[in-house]
Order: sequence, then C-alpha cells, then structure tokens
Amino acid sequence: MKKKYSSRYIQDFEVNVPVDNIDLYKWITGMTDADYASYSPAHKAMGSFTNEGVFYMTNVENIGTETIVQNYQLVTHAANRVQLYSARSTAYIMRWFPVKVGVPWQLYVQPVSATSSRLICLIGVDYPNPVLRIAAWFGGLGGFFLRKHLNREGRAFALDIEQKFTS
Repeated sequence: MKKKYSSRYIQDFEVNVPVDNIDLYKWITGMTDADYASYSPAHKAMGSFTNEGVFYMTNVENIGTETIVQNYQLVTHAANRVQLYSARSTAYIMRWFPVKVGVPWQLYVQPVSATSSRLICLIGVDYPNPVLRIAAWFGGLGGFFLRKHLNREGRAFALDIEQKFTS
C-alpha cells in the first residue's frame, strides 16, 4: 500500500531456476549476516529472529549519503513472495541527523519459462511529511541512489537465489 508521501522503486532480474523450485520465505528467513553483506558493499550488518511465529530482521546499510537502520517485520509470505515493512526505520541524513521513516521491502518471483523465472524487487520510503519527502528527493538526486542500490542488490539476490535453489 502506497503512502501519501512516499517513493517506490521496482526492478526485475532473471533467475535461471523454475519458479516452483524457489521459496522466498525460506531464502529470507535463512539469510545470514554474511549473505547480507555479500549482496552489496552498502550492507553493513544484519540480524534476524522469530518471536511468537513472526519473523523480524534488522539491517544497517548506507545508501547515498544516508545510513539507514531498518527494523523489518514480515507482513505476508508464500513461497513466491515476501513482504516486509519497517514502520520506524531511522535514516541518518548525511549520516548525522536521525529521521524516522517507513520502509517497505517486497520480493516476488514469477514464471518466465519452464526453466526460468523473474525476481521482482520493490523498495521504498514512506516519509512523515512533504517537506522531508522533497528534501530527500533533492538529497538523493531524485532517487538515483536508491535505484542504483536496488539494481546492485537485486542482481546479487537473484544470483544467490539461483545458487541456493538449483536442483
């Protein structure tokens, strides 16, 4: 669900594995700190746990001039999709000034052929007000840094999924 003051970025990546062989829930809940760090040099730390059947993940990454600490909760999942949301991520503007934002992270796989699929990645930011939204647009060069980050990590996600789910 898109919020009033928000940005969303979506990219898709080829995975040379049939969609029926991929389990995104297993992939995300099995992710280690070493896995997370391998997807992008911007990824600094990650930890996860399950509490009363709900999966949580905290990660730290640098995107552009911001350091972001995200506290995700798994919202919905199936083998072919996971949706996480961090309602109170802290973005450190210029790596100094803390601001609370919401951060959605969604991953889907769709079939392309009998032997391949497509990984669709969505990331975004929900800002608490229009002033912060506009400032972030200028500071992030209109989403340049988020798109660049998504492209890099998404390709790495697809490769990792391909390696882990090849039968």
